[in-house]
Amino acid sequence: MPTDPIHGHHNPGLVRPHPPLPGTPLLDLLAEPTEERQAPPEPSGRDPIALALAGVAALFATVALGVAVLTWLSMSDLQTIVAMSEADQSDTGQQPAPSGQAVAPLPGQPLPDDQFAGPTLGVTGYSQAYRGQALQLTLPPCGSTMTRYVDLDEPRVDADASRADLFYKPRMGCYGTPQLHFVSGVTAAVVTRPTIRPAQCATSIKNAPADNPIAIDGTKVVCVLTSSDKAIGEDITQKMVVLVITAPSANGQSTVRASAWNATS
Repeated sequence: MPTDPIHGHHNPGLVRPHPPLPGTPLLDLLAEPTEERQAPPEPSGRDPIALALAGVAALFATVALGVAVLTWLSMSDLQTIVAMSEADQSDTGQQPAPSGQAVAPLPGQPLPDDQFAGPTLGVTGYSQAYRGQALQLTLPPCGSTMTRYVDLDEPRVDADASRADLFYKPRMGCYGTPQLHFVSGVTAAVVTRPTIRPAQCATSIKNAPADNPIAIDGTKVVCVLTSSDKAIGEDITQKMVVLVITAPSANGQSTVRASAWNATS
């Protein structure tokens, strides 16, 4: 047990240091011990998933920029074309159609309701008068002089001749094609669609009027505009009528389905 060399008694708080090793320099003994510096960790390789996501984001950004540029260029070109077209129209004006050339669609073709020959026919508008009325047209017996008259205002078969709009006559020699005749002042056109509108009928009547009489040699759709003079004389409205006529049977009977509109002027 250590003792105090001066007083000769034991000092429990004194700890004798270990002697230095032989050959140790004095300065090294006096210097404070230095902490060992740790080298910074070497950078590890980048995450491949993060690199892939970054590449995809860059690609999308590039594509979006390209689309924006192309859209801007397209709009610019479109505005330029429209401006040039308007300038050409203002300089040259609308060219009239050559003489004798029809500018309206063929009979039966669809046509907007605001494009029709209303003023030419003296008609400005239409309202439904009746729809889907069935009429039976039967030829008079062979060799008979009888004539069947039809009034399209009611409508009515075997009407009085003074109020008729069309009539059905016997076949010549009993074997000819049945024919539908129109009275004076009535105009008509053969069209293709049973759903044709009255304004389209007016265009067809103006551009391609039917011959009088019309041969009923098969199923036909006929637009008929009644006489304005007759309407004034009877104090009724002029009518635009669409007739869907079936092909005549062996005995000359045809079924007619009629729809009419009041024509106002």
